[in-house]
Amino acid sequence: MTVDPGPASSPGAVATPAVPRRTALLLDALAVLVAVVLLGPALLPGLVLSYDMVWLPDLPVTQAGWGLVDGAPRAVPSDQVVALLDELVGGVVLQKAVLLGSLVAVGSGAHRVVRTAPAGVRAAAVVLATWNPYVVERLLLGHWTMLLAYAVLPWLHVAGRRAARGRPLPAGWLLLLPIGSLSGSAGVATALAAVLLVGVVGRAGPRRWALLVAALAAANAPWVVAGLAAPGSEPPTAAAARTAAEVFAARGPDGVPAPVAVLGLGGIWNTDVVPASLAGPWAWAWAAAVVGLLVVASRAVAGGPPVRERVAVLGLAAAGLGLGLLTWCWPAASAAVALAVPGGGLLRDGSRLAGLALPALLVGAATAATRATRATRATRATRARGARGDRRGVVLAPALVWVLPLLPVAALPDAALGVQQRLEAVAVPDDLARAADALADDDVPGAVVVLPFATYRAPAWNGGRPVLDPTPRALGASGREVVAADDLYVDGRRLPGEDVRARAVLAALALPDADARTDALLRLGVSHVVVDRGPDVADAPTELVPGLRAKPLLTTDGWDVRRLEGRAAPPLASTGRVVVLAGAWGAFAVLVAAGGLGALRGAVVSALRRNRRAHR
Repeated sequence: MTVDPGPASSPGAVATPAVPRRTALLLDALAVLVAVVLLGPALLPGLVLSYDMVWLPDLPVTQAGWGLVDGAPRAVPSDQVVALLDELVGGVVLQKAVLLGSLVAVGSGAHRVVRTAPAGVRAAAVVLATWNPYVVERLLLGHWTMLLAYAVLPWLHVAGRRAARGRPLPAGWLLLLPIGSLSGSAGVATALAAVLLVGVVGRAGPRRWALLVAALAAANAPWVVAGLAAPGSEPPTAAAARTAAEVFAARGPDGVPAPVAVLGLGGIWNTDVVPASLAGPWAWAWAAAVVGLLVVASRAVAGGPPVRERVAVLGLAAAGLGLGLLTWCWPAASAAVALAVPGGGLLRDGSRLAGLALPALLVGAATAATRATRATRATRATRARGARGDRRGVVLAPALVWVLPLLPVAALPDAALGVQQRLEAVAVPDDLARAADALADDDVPGAVVVLPFATYRAPAWNGGRPVLDPTPRALGASGREVVAADDLYVDGRRLPGEDVRARAVLAALALPDADARTDALLRLGVSHVVVDRGPDVADAPTELVPGLRAKPLLTTDGWDVRRLEGRAAPPLASTGRVVVLAGAWGAFAVLVAAGGLGALRGAVVSALRRNRRAHR
């Protein structure tokens, strides 16, 4: 039994056995089943709003989405891609398609990476790839772009193996790159994976390397160019960088050392999203299983992955897990990178790239299956020759294979049904759209500020679950620029944001009287304020929602819309910034079109071939 042969010229390479199409379809169905059980109530009508996962029924196309406003482009290009796509299917349907699709895609791709292993091992690969601490913690923290980057990993691996055998890359493989690059961190993960899995594993020549580098540049161009062209961003101070590095460093829940959590594909900085089962012995079991699979993946097996592939997948795992361990033991290093390298702050979240270990885990699982299968066959052959042997190895090995798919679920039981109902779909109040309409109907120009001037809320209509305040995104439908807070408070520690204008707004709100505060906001180009209401903001500090000289325009149960009395300063135009961002988005669009057309062409060709075979 082979794991996955390299090129025909490689020593020990053998032909890849045909895998029945029906088996692949059954495993795809298993991937769907696991994803549905994992998401549970998240698939019911409504939207899931959890920490950084901020979706709306109809996210507006805004200047912020294009990267044309001040501050770090954290939601570029993800918000604009969602805003464009939800014009076709609606935000509720689109979110469920993204969440379900990413989980099904990673499970479906995982069993194709180990396609020559026994069916039970392939089923275990489906469950392991979908049901693990990394997926669960990123779901709860709302990192859906990272889940998309995670979902393309096995497909990049399959593409690289195909190229290593001298065959052309799969049709539409270019589409994987923009799908996996919808945020800065996701783009970094996908770029590293593509270089190692497609370039190194695929034995790329000069022309393919040039294509790969150009495609990765286009996939990441929107957020890179938006970050470099943003005039209103200010690098952090040394003290702020050190604080951020300490806050976002990998850590374990109470009683679990950080290295154990990281090696178990966890280690997330926000321990509130860690399932209860990972705060005990199961955390150690996950770490032991991951380390064991990585060790097995490093071992050579005749007919298995060549040295080049083993080095590539282990290097990818070392990068993902090593970053987490580095941020834990040496936070000063990630702080120094954030200060010295533009965008270096992307690497301060120690566990965000832990999912890069997946290809190595799959190779380890397949290698272990290969060894076990050969050992079983050898035992059977010995028995057939009449020699005495241990019959238990013959009987237990096949049985254990079918127990493997249950192990990830048993080790993380509270992930089921939306992590015990924590991923619950809710209805976004209509009053939020009414507030945006009130701003759009008012003919006084200017930007809008949301009060309290804070980053996160825990609204009652969202079940009291924390979420990045959806109000600024919704108010973008008014056509106005929305100046949003970007300071973050973690365990009482303030992490200042990079948006210079947001800092100026915060300073204006801290002035001693209403007239001074109002005039300062007007000078910053702010003409309106929208005040969030609800029990979660009732006790907000006075300096975040102070009195202003303003006229009420709309009062609802959840939001108040007010116009400041006075004339706001006009915004400054930046033609050069528009031009360079248009070029970046153009490159991104060309890549998406090329990948989409390639995928469509591949699907048509495959359908025609199946039709011909059916009529022979």
